[in-house]
Parts: sequence; structure tokens; C-alpha cells
Amino acid sequence: MPNFFLSSAAGDDDPYVRQFFDDLRGQVSALSSDHGADLSFLGTVGNRDTALPADMLLRLASCDVFVALTSPRYFRNATCGRQWEIFTSRFKAGDDRAAVIPVAWSADAAMPEFLDVPLVVPEGTSRGLRQLVRLRGLRSEYESFLGQLARRVVAAGEAAPAPASEPVTDFARVPNIFSASIVDLRVHIIIAAASRQEMDEVRDDLSYYGAEAGDWAPYRPDVPGSLASRARLLAADQALRGEVAALDDVVDRIERARAAHEIVVILCDWWITQLDAYRHILAEIDRRGLGDTVVLVPASRADRESMDNLAELRFGLRRTFQESWRQAQGRLHSDLSTAEAFDADLAGVLEEARNRLFRSGAEPGENSGPVVERPILRGP
Repeated sequence: MPNFFLSSAAGDDDPYVRQFFDDLRGQVSALSSDHGADLSFLGTVGNRDTALPADMLLRLASCDVFVALTSPRYFRNATCGRQWEIFTSRFKAGDDRAAVIPVAWSADAAMPEFLDVPLVVPEGTSRGLRQLVRLRGLRSEYESFLGQLARRVVAAGEAAPAPASEPVTDFARVPNIFSASIVDLRVHIIIAAASRQEMDEVRDDLSYYGAEAGDWAPYRPDVPGSLASRARLLAADQALRGEVAALDDVVDRIERARAAHEIVVILCDWWITQLDAYRHILAEIDRRGLGDTVVLVPASRADRESMDNLAELRFGLRRTFQESWRQAQGRLHSDLSTAEAFDADLAGVLEEARNRLFRSGAEPGENSGPVVERPILRGP
């Protein structure tokens, strides 16, 4: 009995993805006497810091059919690009690739031309599959499409399953096949934090700081790595080239980024506003206007010193960003008390900024880099 791997982008209505996976698995299993669809696998993975499911690579090397829930988010997801690359590299040139089945999860899920695989779109509606799953009024359309897709999975798995291969051992080294269609936009990640030595002037617990501003890790001990590294990886998941910088020449950097239609995010330590030199720099940014620049202010709920002084720290932030606070345009994001909250907030900020650039028709500046083309693995 054929088994399938369902590939989807984390954060793209995950509960409905799970519902669809269960429904499709049930339909495929019902078409078989051995119920082999129970071996099928849901390959939705979270942020870059999340460990891959132990058997995901094994399933990518052994599944018969690859079903992809495509959307703009899907084609910006590096994990999905690597999953697609691993599966399709199992085929030789000229092989029948009916086992690759991309499905329009959203209505705007256009396929990159270089993939040369037809997109499966629910018939008789302009909606994507996601809407069919979500809306009760479209239940009959959903069940009809589900049955058609299940029969297609079974037919492909029986007539032209993907050749088996050895599991990949290093997922991070697999090329993201989607990167060939993505303009490499740059996001400037400004670290508004200080060194351990500087922070010794204003607080007692220095465990969150290092020798340089870029070492700041506000979610220790649960997340020991620096916030700068975490932010850069999250940007990479959205096909954005993260460039980390300290507050040096930040005002000029923001102006250059605006001129080049690039994204700017400031990651700001609550405590930095207690140091006059840094507070003046941030206040100057605020005086000139943040524009599309967004400020994220994380602090772990496990950081007792910060939690105990939150009222004073909040006042310091408000005093520093007076204009932005008064305008209340969603440019200041505070109370990010967990790493997961930070991930979700930053991902949303980056996606909104990226979409804003595309809606405006702005092209990346000359310093943002060319279209990236990476080598494609070939199967055995």
C-alpha cells in the first residue's frame, strides 16, 4: 500500500494541516486492504532551533509519494525546500514523477516555473484547500477533493513510486531547492544591548551578557544561544539575509536601509535605556521617526531582576521612544517573555515587512544581493 509524506510550512494554519493529513491518511488507507497509509508522515517542522523528528529523514528516503501544501509561506520555508530536494533527488532523469503532488493550500500558491510540476487546485472554486478545510459550508467540496486526491496518491504510489534511497545524514547541508526563485532580501538586525562590563553599572544579574553586545542572550538558561543568532536563523527561514549590527552608526544604517528598500529590526534590551549614552542614540532614532523599523523588546519571565523592575524599565522604554509610543502604530513589541513568543513575533514582523515591500512594488537595493542559485542534488 502506498504511503505518503505530507510537507507543509510551520505556522500555515497548523491545526487544519493536521486535520487534512488525518483525513487524507484515512481515505488512502480505506482504498487498501493492508491499511499501509498508517505509515504516512506529517513533515511540518517548527523554527530552525527545533530538533527534527527522529524519523523524518528516514520517511523522506522511503515514502512512495510526496504531497506538498503550497503557499507563499511554503516557498519561503527552508525546511520545506530541503524536504522537496531530498525527495525529488531520489528520481533519475527521465523518471515518471507522478509521485510529486503539490496541492494549492492557499489560493495564491503559484508554482515556481523551474520546478516544472503541475499544481493540483480544487476544481470549481477559486479558494485554496485551506479554505475548504476551514469552512463548514464547503464540506461537500472538501470531501470530493479529498477523495480525488486520495485516489491520485494511491495511483501514483502503486504505478510510479519514488525509488528508495539512503536517508540523508546532515539535513542542514541539503540545498534549499526553492532558493533559486527567491530574491535575497536583506534584513538589518540591530542589537540594542551592551556588554557585561557596561551592564554592571545598572544591574546585578549579568548572566545574560557577554564580552560584546551581540552576545546578549535574554532567554538563558533555557535558550543559551545569543538572540542575534536566533534572529538570523529565523530570518533565513523566510529567505531573508540577516545582517547583525550593534548600535554603531544605527541612524545612518536605517536611512540607507530605507533607501535600498531593506528591512530593519531593532532587538532592544529593556535595561539599555538605563544607560544614558545608549538611551540618547535610541531617542535620536525615535525623534527622526522609526518609519517601517520595528523594535522588539524581549525579556524572559525567568529573569527575576527584570520582572521585579518591570515598571521602571517600561517607563524607561516609554521615555526613550516617546514619539513611537504616542503614535502606537505597532512598531514597539514588548513583553516577549518566552523564546517561543519572540520567534512568533519576529516571524510575523518579517513576513509583514516582506509583504509590504512586495505590495509596494519596491525592488531590493543594489546592496541587497542577487538572486541566489544553489546547486541541486541529483539522485542515484
